Amino acid sequence: MFDLLALFRTKPSGFLTSAKTADAWLQDLRGHDEYEAQKQVIDALSGFLKSQEPLTRERLKVLRHVDETSQAFQKKLGETYFQHQNELKRGEDVLWKSMTTLFSRLAHSYQLFIHEIVAQRGKSEFTRYLPTIAARTLHYYAQGIKWGYFHQEPVQPVMWKRLHKYYLMCENARLATTEVELNSKRLTTCCNEYMQILLLDMIKPMTLPPDQIEMVDHWLDHWSHLVPLEQDCDPETHMHCVDLSTGVGARKLLEEMHGPDLRCWSMVDLYLQIRKSRTGLTDGNWSEHVELGDECVLPDCIDLLDYVARYWIRPEAARRQCRAPVEDRMVEMACGVGAIYSCLQPEEARPGHKIPFEHWSVQDESEGGYGLVEARPTERAQEGKLVLVKPSGHDGAWEIGVVRWKRDSESGMPALGVERLSDAPKQVELTEADGGEGVIKALFLPKLYQRDINSSLILQSADFREGRLLDMHYRNNVFHVRLAEVVDSSEEWVRVHFTVLGNRTPGAKAA
Repeated sequence: MFDLLALFRTKPSGFLTSAKTADAWLQDLRGHDEYEAQKQVIDALSGFLKSQEPLTRERLKVLRHVDETSQAFQKKLGETYFQHQNELKRGEDVLWKSMTTLFSRLAHSYQLFIHEIVAQRGKSEFTRYLPTIAARTLHYYAQGIKWGYFHQEPVQPVMWKRLHKYYLMCENARLATTEVELNSKRLTTCCNEYMQILLLDMIKPMTLPPDQIEMVDHWLDHWSHLVPLEQDCDPETHMHCVDLSTGVGARKLLEEMHGPDLRCWSMVDLYLQIRKSRTGLTDGNWSEHVELGDECVLPDCIDLLDYVARYWIRPEAARRQCRAPVEDRMVEMACGVGAIYSCLQPEEARPGHKIPFEHWSVQDESEGGYGLVEARPTERAQEGKLVLVKPSGHDGAWEIGVVRWKRDSESGMPALGVERLSDAPKQVELTEADGGEGVIKALFLPKLYQRDINSSLILQSADFREGRLLDMHYRNNVFHVRLAEVVDSSEEWVRVHFTVLGNRTPGAKAA
């Protein structure tokens, strides 16, 4: 068997200057055990990094061929890692180290060429390959970060600064959106690779198991292009941003944030894609959603889509979807959990009790909520408050929402952004499933089909405990439920998913 290290150590007449000879060695390497083959590739890349040979187009070609050959080993060993973690035990650490070392060696090897191009002020013989070199550098640094998440390793500030620097270089060279080949099956851009790791970091990946992180990363292979970076930031259309001068990743865009190093993005197209994918899975139509991957199994896949949507999009994106201006329309609004309970009670249950309504003008509206303006100052409607909304002067049904933002409008009067949570909230009572005393007031929010929002319960924060077993008294039935994860919350309330374990009529005994 050939010595791969010789490929990088020999004089110009040897393997180092001949992609043809290197390819013969790599073809032989494909027949070996993937772990041993990858180990030899890592050793070879270490030699490449230490080599004093001048950088040439031929050496770049050899590096690219070694990279592309190693991708088959990466894929196979990655599958082994995700599918057999319980059996691997100590071997898991060995395999994890092998993968992260390979990604580091590849990234640093491509980085050598970037430094050479910069040193030559763009006049290097391989400057025209810079889009591919930069994209692969960003890709392999990002892969190393992703595998770090598997071991609960956060991204270090120095790594964020490095990624920001390379992305800014791509921007300045006007190649950030140049499409290049990452491998034989996938095209990408420097912007897509950079955006992908920003989005992956936003979902708190260290709290997820490795296979779910890998699944989300696979989705982003197909979806990251839906989130373009822009230099002109507008809090009305952009949700998140990254400051290229810092050592941190993405953060929420605030109105007072500005500067030449700020890059921002909207989530509209990604929001629509997630909705489309989720609807397709729910309806059993997989034909148009092959990008979700073979590991996307119901119902876990839908739960993961909902999870990432909460970090990428909800709750603020809902107010920005297709907002249309509204003229001459007023709404009544009740603020706070107590007022909401009173509004949803039957008239006979609240004799003489007057609910303090506020009156707001509808400025714009979307499927996800409202933009409201009031003609006088208000203290009740604050960010995070639950509200009930219905047209003024009508006996129509209340809609429940949550105030997502509050600021002064152009006229100086308060303006609100309200996300619609349900168009048919119901007040219910919860009791301990074991027959304990005490009644808990709660709000039942039926599924909002047009926005793919599942049924949920809203309770006061002190009443929530994940996994708590309760009986929900609704209409003429008693539903035995288990409280699940928190979907949304404030200091006053929590909105949670729940699982129905059974139901009975009020007079029947629990099983």
